[in-house]
Amino acid sequence: MNMRFSKKLAFGAIALASTVVLAACGKGSSDSGKNSDGSTDLTFWTFVDGQGTFFKDAAKAWNKSHPKQKINLKVSVLPFDQENQKLTVALKSGSGAPDIVDVELGQAAIQLKGTPQYYSLNSALKPYRSVLQKSRLDNFTKDGKTYGLDYHVGEVVTYYNTDLLKKAGIDYTKIKTWADYTKAGEQLKAKTGKYMNELEYAGMFQLDSMVAQQKGDYYKDGKVDVNNAAVKRALQMQHDWIYKDKIARTAVGGNLDNDQFFAEMNKGNVASVTMPAWYMQRMVAHMPKLKNKVAIAPMPVFQQGDYQTAGGGGTGTMVTNQAKNKKLAAKFVVWAKASKGQAYKIWENLGFDPIRTDIWSTDRMKADNAYTEYFGKDIFDIYSKLSDQVHVVTKTDSFAPTINDYILKNTLPSTILKDKMTPTKALDTAQAALKKQQSNQ
Repeated sequence: MNMRFSKKLAFGAIALASTVVLAACGKGSSDSGKNSDGSTDLTFWTFVDGQGTFFKDAAKAWNKSHPKQKINLKVSVLPFDQENQKLTVALKSGSGAPDIVDVELGQAAIQLKGTPQYYSLNSALKPYRSVLQKSRLDNFTKDGKTYGLDYHVGEVVTYYNTDLLKKAGIDYTKIKTWADYTKAGEQLKAKTGKYMNELEYAGMFQLDSMVAQQKGDYYKDGKVDVNNAAVKRALQMQHDWIYKDKIARTAVGGNLDNDQFFAEMNKGNVASVTMPAWYMQRMVAHMPKLKNKVAIAPMPVFQQGDYQTAGGGGTGTMVTNQAKNKKLAAKFVVWAKASKGQAYKIWENLGFDPIRTDIWSTDRMKADNAYTEYFGKDIFDIYSKLSDQVHVVTKTDSFAPTINDYILKNTLPSTILKDKMTPTKALDTAQAALKKQQSNQ
């Protein structure tokens, strides 16, 4: 998930040093890195409390199924910025890094610049590659080597408040295109005074998704290309929703992944939100009033041939090159997320759409849990139909963080937050500035 804005929201208060020892500690370590009882110590850093708990449980399950390869996993949950700062220093200095670490997608682009300071997961991934969503592996791959394994696909859908739409006489199943969506928003505003959505100016999930669904990107042949037709079309539509059609407003708090927006949605002030599948967790945790009132649907499209979904966000679990037993750490990381039993737990315990997509159509994915009780049992029927359309904009190129920063600091504030520049002018300005920066690299 680029879920920087929500790490502290996702699973409650974050502990600064949550640790667990899994397997009896030996009285000493040998030169092989093993304790006297045959177990191996491994350290893991993450920035989400729930993901820390997930790996604690995974280590317990690993020890039961791999009695000859037991591990002692020490989990540390750090604030997002603190983890990134400590990790950057450790990787540059060559010491102090954990064996295993969660790296958010945008940060991965930075961390994988130059020579990656991580261990390739290719060997450990071999038994599982055919059942894993390729686009999510590609996000953490450089020069043919995959360095991180995501928790989820992050398939983007549109969540509709059906009660609010019904008050305006709107059937969400009839919304197929963004033009349909705009008309529905106008009808909603006229009859209820409510907004169809809110738009990010300090986040890029909406823009990324609307660009990606057109098979677009911010790159062409390795060169910055932010003012192409797909990006202009997406940004122009968002701009019009606020300043021309009047069916949307700027997101409270700047993005859609914060307590302020959760409260707006929970109160029924906003009729829809287009976000990745992991947003289900946000709704269950922060929008209790909408239980059994939210429908999950494919994204509307600009025109026939566009994808009805995209991929959003991402966090890769990676093995650093400072790990004491890299091979074991890699094997454990991949097993923890890609084995069938663990993939189910990613859905059941975290509320994510697992990167292992072959389980999506199984009965277990319909079993009672907090998410099926909130949204219904057909959730993955919808996701499965869209799984071959998950296109993503480039986030792991070495220049991607620069593009993101420029759009967030300049383009969106001047077009979404304030009507200072037309989308075309703002993107042409961005292209010129970014092209110059890229040529100077």
